[in-house]
Amino acid sequence: MYSTRGLITALALSACSVAFLWLTSVPLGIPGEWTWERISPTDADPEIVLGFVQSAIAGAVYILIAWLGSRRMVNGSRLEVGSWLVGIASVGFGWLLAVQEAPPTGWRMSKAAFVLYYPGSSGYFHKARYDLPDSAEFLRNYQDLMAEGDVLHVGTHPPGLFLIYRALIVELDRRPALAEFIASLTPASTAEAFDLIDTNQLRSGNDLTIADRAVIWLVTMLTQACCVLAVIPIFLLARQSVSRDTAWRAAAFWPLLPALAIFLPKSDVLFVLPAALLTWTWLAAARRRSFIIGFLAGAIGWAGLFCSLAFLPVGLIAFVASLLTVAKRFAGDEADGVQPVDSAVTTMLKRLATPVAFWKPVLGGMVAVAGLTLVVSLVCEMNLLNVWIHNYHNHSAFYAQFSRTVWKWWLVNPLELVFAAGVPVIFLVARSARQHLRSWQDALQSPLLVSFLAVWTLLWLSGKNSGEAARLWNPLLPILLTVAAGGLAKSTESTGEESTDDPVGEHEWLILLSCQAIVCAATVLKVAGFHS
Repeated sequence: MYSTRGLITALALSACSVAFLWLTSVPLGIPGEWTWERISPTDADPEIVLGFVQSAIAGAVYILIAWLGSRRMVNGSRLEVGSWLVGIASVGFGWLLAVQEAPPTGWRMSKAAFVLYYPGSSGYFHKARYDLPDSAEFLRNYQDLMAEGDVLHVGTHPPGLFLIYRALIVELDRRPALAEFIASLTPASTAEAFDLIDTNQLRSGNDLTIADRAVIWLVTMLTQACCVLAVIPIFLLARQSVSRDTAWRAAAFWPLLPALAIFLPKSDVLFVLPAALLTWTWLAAARRRSFIIGFLAGAIGWAGLFCSLAFLPVGLIAFVASLLTVAKRFAGDEADGVQPVDSAVTTMLKRLATPVAFWKPVLGGMVAVAGLTLVVSLVCEMNLLNVWIHNYHNHSAFYAQFSRTVWKWWLVNPLELVFAAGVPVIFLVARSARQHLRSWQDALQSPLLVSFLAVWTLLWLSGKNSGEAARLWNPLLPILLTVAAGGLAKSTESTGEESTDDPVGEHEWLILLSCQAIVCAATVLKVAGFHS
């Protein structure tokens, strides 16, 4: 049981964060450089009330399912636990739909149409639809396109997302009945946004086809599906260090993170699933010292890098965490806490075998990344390494065109992370750090926590994300939530043993979970992730 004072502090800080958004006009960012827009109610007070009621109903259903699932975590079979994970992902999908439709008219799911269609917000659909007639030629010329130095969406990303959009466009153009069916599923707010885009396009001699509408809506739903399905690898990641019921309780916070609902359907939210899978598979490969799982982790990492360089810090966090795990084992701190009774020579040989065996997953990952890069270079006649280098330089050049005051963003970015993840989750991260980082020996027992804090600190101080950090750091959120699991764990759970139900701990968890849902709804109803 944790102190009541800590819980009261978390609730008070959550209330302060909501009051800051709703009762002040302090800019959300740095004026003149980048700020997030507040949604103004202006004659929409009834809509705001209805939005809160809608969010409250959806949140109550979600928390009920999360609580029922927690009742089955200790004694449920693996199949049952898997079914509950799929179930909470499904209910989380519904929660995200409800909370995105809660803001006043003009700020709802209609954002999907505008964000994905217009090149100023995304650019992938627009280029795939109008400037990418032949994928093979597009890849052959991609390096030259990157060399042009565009510092926005096109120049800073590898070709993966463009190819995904192009494949969907071609497929739905060929299947008009399927396209019409998918387009018919769009909610009223999105359909109205499509009609407005179509009207604007007709003035320029173009039109928004049924297939176009279907592609944009399909990408929106696939992005949201990938987002909620990340709860599964998050649970499995947390399960490596805490009990099954604690891992479930931590994973239940996932769909309630405000940044997910605010920034859907941007690709930053799409990346949370492969980012979580990359971290889980790599740590599993390191733990099992497996070449095959290491190869799989390398393939997932490569697929991520084929779409975005955002996977570099994710991969670095996973790799550093695995190195710390090896260091712990090399020092003789076995995961089960039992020291073998052997001669000094035998013990030393066993310890030396640990870093040697670590090369198996490393080799597997290197073979996957190098092999896939070589295949793409030969088949597509595209030097992917040069593309990545151009992407990196183009991203750096962004700040030459759009000036940022780095020291100011050093102050603002951590606050953005607090609002993006929600105060209750950040409270759990802080509590986890407090109880696991009291000494160097304790730090070795929490390699993912140490790795996340170290890499995030370097990313923060580098100034590479001066502005829009709340959106750009979405791929890091699965690891952040995994780290937060330590704040829900009892002190006896450092060995990963199963725990029995604790009504007091359950009550605290339900209070924090409810508080997180309130913070999420209040943030989504007030903060716009995209400028109108």
